[in-house]
Amino acid sequence: MTISPLNIRVRNLLLKYPKKTILKGLDADFKSGKINMILGENGAGKSSLIKILCGDLLPNSGSFLINGKDAKIRQPSDAIREGIVCVHQRPILSDSITVIENLSLGVKDFDKEEAEKILSQWKSGITGKTLTKNCGGDERFFISLSGALLKKPSVLILDEPSALLNPAQRRMLFSKLRDFADHGMNVIVITHYLDEAKQFGDEIFFIEDGRVCFTVKNKDDNFSEIEKKFNHTKLQTAASITKKESPLKLTFSDITSLPKEKPAIRDFSFSASGGEVTLIYGQTEDGRETLEDFICGMGCEKQSGRLEISDSALENPRHFSFSIKNGNFTRRKLEKSPFTFGIIPSNKTFRASNPELTILQLLTAGAKVQKDKDEKFRALSIIKNADVNISPYDKAGYLSGGMLQRLILEREIAKNPDILILCEPVQGLDSERTEKVFKSIRDFADKGKIVIVLASSDFSREICDSIYTLEKSL
Repeated sequence: MTISPLNIRVRNLLLKYPKKTILKGLDADFKSGKINMILGENGAGKSSLIKILCGDLLPNSGSFLINGKDAKIRQPSDAIREGIVCVHQRPILSDSITVIENLSLGVKDFDKEEAEKILSQWKSGITGKTLTKNCGGDERFFISLSGALLKKPSVLILDEPSALLNPAQRRMLFSKLRDFADHGMNVIVITHYLDEAKQFGDEIFFIEDGRVCFTVKNKDDNFSEIEKKFNHTKLQTAASITKKESPLKLTFSDITSLPKEKPAIRDFSFSASGGEVTLIYGQTEDGRETLEDFICGMGCEKQSGRLEISDSALENPRHFSFSIKNGNFTRRKLEKSPFTFGIIPSNKTFRASNPELTILQLLTAGAKVQKDKDEKFRALSIIKNADVNISPYDKAGYLSGGMLQRLILEREIAKNPDILILCEPVQGLDSERTEKVFKSIRDFADKGKIVIVLASSDFSREICDSIYTLEKSL
């Protein structure tokens, strides 16, 4: 492996949006031959920095030096030409073609044999002939990483690479990254895992409020400063919490869903009770997204199963049941029940929001308010509870992923639903925000509400009362 050393230096980077400054004179040096880890809270500026390095964003001001010389990175093709390649958190792949066809896109002098060799090193079981639509989240990541390596980068940037990987896959990935760095590659990794940064990083950059606050070497004495940022009080375990008894019960029985482009689920059943957090754990390839589509009323036409919800309260008993036989279960059918639902899908950007909406529109859609001032009051209250620095009249597109996550959670909780369904509710959040979300979820369940969580990783089992595990259907 021959890699041309490429050092990146950024100085005094400034990035501003209307009413918000993201990067505030950020300085950083990313050196070849090292694994450079970037840590920081959501909204601190990590993703914006990466987008500037990749040519996806232009800063308002500041300098960008490659091996000591001014670099003109104005678009992604400029970055690739310089040897800078990024693997994004949600890789963009075409589902309608094979893996090898995806890998050939945008690669000059494509070498199919080399592509197959790179692909095989991940031991994921997929080949060049595999249809991309049949690949799970971890497999899609490795496809995207293989495509990046085919461009022979001197700088490899990975945005949250561990999000969809199991522990064994994480260890294998960082073993490969170590080898790349030892051969001279400049590896830059955004992570929310402090232990991961400590274990695998050579240089660790902590970004806070648009600036690099700490730059430390692994096991350096100054590392204690970063640890303070991640050292938060542990939540109580579910067993130690005195629950409010609730007569509310929900049961999904014998769920079967056979979508064309996602893994199937067959005969899956679970139940949930008021006052409890019920976790359903599974990877994309196990059918987690298919289950999400089903229980949120957004699935395909080939479905069967039964839903039953009851509230045996003496003053106002309620009951709802619905059977599906070779049909589909829609959101409208949920809304016809006497129970109210709060739903947060895993795709928050387009299923729970839209980048073109204003924050005011995002937070008041479907709310029962009649006056403009009531809408604004509601939006401001949600913004405050979510601890997000944004104006009600800014666009949702200005939000970082973590900020959008918190706003949507507070929006759904503000509806005071009987049943709250949360899909990947802490994905991409830093440890402090994650702990706050865990507390909000636990507090909401303790009011006697049903909380159902679908997650692939990073969800605290300590706050859960019941845990189900999805297994791949054959």
